[in-house]
Amino acid sequence: MLDYCRLNKDYQRFVLTELRALAQTRPDQINEYRDAVSKMLILNLDPLIPVISPLYPPIGRPAEMQLEIFRSFVLMDDLHILLDNWVEKLTCNPVLRAIAGFTLENMPQTSSYYDFINRIVPLDERPVIKQFNRKPKDKLKKGEKLPPKNPGVVANLVGRLIKDEKRFTKRLSRRPERFLQKIFARVSVDRSVELGLVPDTVSISGDGTCVNTGASHYGKKVCKCIDNGIYI
Repeated sequence: MLDYCRLNKDYQRFVLTELRALAQTRPDQINEYRDAVSKMLILNLDPLIPVISPLYPPIGRPAEMQLEIFRSFVLMDDLHILLDNWVEKLTCNPVLRAIAGFTLENMPQTSSYYDFINRIVPLDERPVIKQFNRKPKDKLKKGEKLPPKNPGVVANLVGRLIKDEKRFTKRLSRRPERFLQKIFARVSVDRSVELGLVPDTVSISGDGTCVNTGASHYGKKVCKCIDNGIYI
């Protein structure tokens, strides 16, 4: 079950209190991470609570510091530090530890981070990456391109989708990245709209159409676009 989650206002109060105490002995270190402090203080994770609550059963040992673990992930990514080195870094750096929302006594270990990852994207739902051979079987002549490997695959998918719409809809609703998308929407997009960073009337669309370019599938240019001043 999900334990009590510290609200953003309580987190901000904790960070400011800890940094004031550390400023007497580590002012240079606080100044080094001033950008990270600003980012974490304005990152409101209160909307994250209803998103991750269904990921924890109603019984069992309470999962603690889950918002802090997510905030720690954001801080770790901002500082470009690998997870395997992150816990050790927090143990030795009280300023980063305070920014993440931890004390030395309640700081989670690496296993807690991996447990959080497994709840957001369960292991049994992660896509399997298949190995493939990048080298073409037949040698191409100059100016030639490989034909499509699976012609008509889009029409085939559309036909299957129309034929069995309910099954595909259920499949999409259980896509592995669904909770990451919810987190991004509630924590980042909604807040950006509130602050006026994203207009209310904005339209966003995505298209996976293949566009013919002067590039080879294997990373070698087959045209003279750059020589003619064309870079698009």
